[in-house]
Amino acid sequence: MSEVSKPVTLDFREFSPREIGAKLRGLEGEVNVQLLAADDRRPVDAVGAGVAEGITVRAEGSVGDFAFFLSEKAGFDILGDAGDCCGHSMISGSILVHGSAGDSLGAFASGGFIAVHGQARRRCGHALAGADVFVRGAVGDQAGYGMAAGALVLGNGTGEELGFGMTGGVVFVRGEVKSVAKNVRAVRMKDADSMRLSLLLARAGIKGSGADFKAYRSQAGNH
Repeated sequence: MSEVSKPVTLDFREFSPREIGAKLRGLEGEVNVQLLAADDRRPVDAVGAGVAEGITVRAEGSVGDFAFFLSEKAGFDILGDAGDCCGHSMISGSILVHGSAGDSLGAFASGGFIAVHGQARRRCGHALAGADVFVRGAVGDQAGYGMAAGALVLGNGTGEELGFGMTGGVVFVRGEVKSVAKNVRAVRMKDADSMRLSLLLARAGIKGSGADFKAYRSQAGNH
């Protein structure tokens, strides 16, 4: 029987962001990590970037821009907010943000699951390439910008030009859509879509079947 690793605590008052990044990337196996003293007034950028092990990280505060950039396998639990480009180019794993997120949430993410309990700003799901992204609150303009694959689930409406430049994937929206891009249309929800949406909502901790959501697809990717 393998020995269970003890939880690891990393404190930003003791180590620089670069040192903490190196320590996170150096961990192996199923390790629980607690990040302390993340300053909400000046959150650290690129937290968890390049982590490629199945560790679990819990940040006691907010994180800055490009958090978890190119991360793989790991699970991140953020008790505060996240800056711009959270989960950028994420390969696999999961991110849960208890607060809100900035611009371009999940940009270019090719796998994994990102959930935000608060709001997200513009271009949520920017160039999404296969990951699944859920936002419980409202999001800004051009959600799904350049999206190619994956699912974007928006629980409280979206701003202007939904799906601008979108070529593939699906966007599920509950609430008001201020406007959609020219090549994007609301489509009939198929059984497979309903099942996928229900599973994503359940994974985000949301009860309900998703019957009050509408599905949107690019006409270029709607064959």
